[in-house]
Amino acid sequence: AAANLGPSSRRKREKGGGQDGTSTALYVDRRKSKVWNYYTKLGDAYVECNVCKKQLSFHNSTTTMREHLVRKHSIRDTLLSQLKDDQTSESDYAAQENAVKRSRQTPPESSLYHATSCSEPRTEVILELVLEMIFRDLHPLSVVKDKGFGLLLGYLEPSFTLPSLVQLSSMLWHRYNVVKQHLERYLQTAQAIVVCVEFWVSQLSQTYLTVTASFIDGEWRRARCVMETQQVHEDQAEGDLGEKLQAVLSEFGLSSKSVFCVMHDSPRSTAANSQQLKNAYGWSSLCCAARTLHLCI
Repeated sequence: AAANLGPSSRRKREKGGGQDGTSTALYVDRRKSKVWNYYTKLGDAYVECNVCKKQLSFHNSTTTMREHLVRKHSIRDTLLSQLKDDQTSESDYAAQENAVKRSRQTPPESSLYHATSCSEPRTEVILELVLEMIFRDLHPLSVVKDKGFGLLLGYLEPSFTLPSLVQLSSMLWHRYNVVKQHLERYLQTAQAIVVCVEFWVSQLSQTYLTVTASFIDGEWRRARCVMETQQVHEDQAEGDLGEKLQAVLSEFGLSSKSVFCVMHDSPRSTAANSQQLKNAYGWSSLCCAARTLHLCI
């Protein structure tokens, strides 16, 4: 029946008025606009801004909502400028729907909302949290370019703009050097350390060496710190192990005398290096007990 109505009759049905003048709940859901990313619908007549929690009247049109974002929060988007008042003609509305569908299928890089820079203290806090997320959870630097990350950050802080990848990389290196200096001072509190050596293979079949220091600090707390992870050639993985360990110790200002013993991750590594480490550096070698028990099963 609705399909046989003319354009004007269909608009009346969409706005709540039937042919007989009675009220009806039928209306077109026009929340396909990206404006709705910033609003929550409260019933049929009100919406709430997710940024400032201000309630606005809603009459089946997103014009007021869009103007509020631009005027109060300086949130602008190329897609918003394409959205006209919902009270336009049926043909104009259909053209807008097609434009939105096309933009959703091939979203432009500028589809995120942008605004003026937020306050400097808040910007510094957000940057610190982003950097901490990257290095603490071992994310690649490219995670900041992911679509989902951009949508999340744009929703939580629409006025924030991330620095470039080059700037973020420089910030990460600065953070690494700061943490390394703290770790160096922390290691100095240990009377002796146990150097743990672990060889492992990545999913790309690349061999790596991870060197970890285990010790009791000045407050009698058990500590375990990863000092370095480096890629090694498979045929030379266990060769010159003493030189590799000595180089890592030197980076943290530790001498060979600070090493109590070297813990290996396999009996093979223990047998291949124990004598050489003992003769050259005076280090005793032990095999990981858990690894030894695992091989016995």
